[in-house]
Amino acid sequence: MTSDPAERAGSDRSKSRQDRARAFVPELILEPEDLDRVGPLDPKEQKQLGYIHEARDNYHTARWIRGKALEAAFRRRLFRGEDGQRTRQEYLNDEWDGMSESAAYLEIGEWRLAAQIAKEFGRPAPDSHIRALVNVAKAQGLEEVTSWYVELRQHGAKTKQRVTAAVVERLADFLTTGGTGEIDGLFAPQLPPPRKETTAPAGDDQAHGDDAPFQNLGTDDSSTSRDAADKEVEATPSSTGAASTSDGQELPALGALRAALGALFEVYEALAPEQVAQARAEDEEEAGSLLVQVVGLAKDVGERAGQR
Repeated sequence: MTSDPAERAGSDRSKSRQDRARAFVPELILEPEDLDRVGPLDPKEQKQLGYIHEARDNYHTARWIRGKALEAAFRRRLFRGEDGQRTRQEYLNDEWDGMSESAAYLEIGEWRLAAQIAKEFGRPAPDSHIRALVNVAKAQGLEEVTSWYVELRQHGAKTKQRVTAAVVERLADFLTTGGTGEIDGLFAPQLPPPRKETTAPAGDDQAHGDDAPFQNLGTDDSSTSRDAADKEVEATPSSTGAASTSDGQELPALGALRAALGALFEVYEALAPEQVAQARAEDEEEAGSLLVQVVGLAKDVGERAGQR
């Protein structure tokens, strides 16, 4: 038994901290197992589901708290260490698992918006949503952007529409351009206009016009997938424009899918290692932010394509 009053007080404080954090300890999440249950949740199951949702929200909250902690360490110069000589990057190497300074500044730039949304919406927003809106918030203010985001989430819940990263990206564009219209329009993706076809001169074996999205694909012998894609387009040059049947009947939805495929290959080209390296050399912070958004949107695209 602890006899020293200071030790007992320290022990009591430790227990208090454990109690406050108890909602988020892994032990409160039951082990995953297959159960054959149907019908409404009973009170015990509702409590179990509540713990799951608390764990979810704790993850997102921890993310913005990290950003606040990093900013405090940087601005108060607490990173300098006991000898006063440690640099920011050396501090990140020692205490933050080698995080780069650019990644740290990304989290620093995001935490205020994340905290404001959590306060106004009542729960944290996903990282991809914060990243989509952070630059708009810097320009138009936290409260304005948060108000729009909360309205978007409430409208999505009311109309049973998913608020994906792509939807939030459209909100960012909407706010940046001073857009008008109903908020419901942000849930409907704007399809790109059909690309104009360029008729190749007689005897020219180039199957694409100068503005075709696949023109430079297939030049790398190691990229067999892009070679195959190039051949696919050569066989169906109308893939960059509106689709139609042999009797001239237009097929707009199919044409839109073909245009989307063309856009995806443009993205694929832009993400070539040398292109990414050049982008990082031009602006490391913005390139990192854009790449994170690309990954988030790619996940949404994959999910939507899988719902066929």
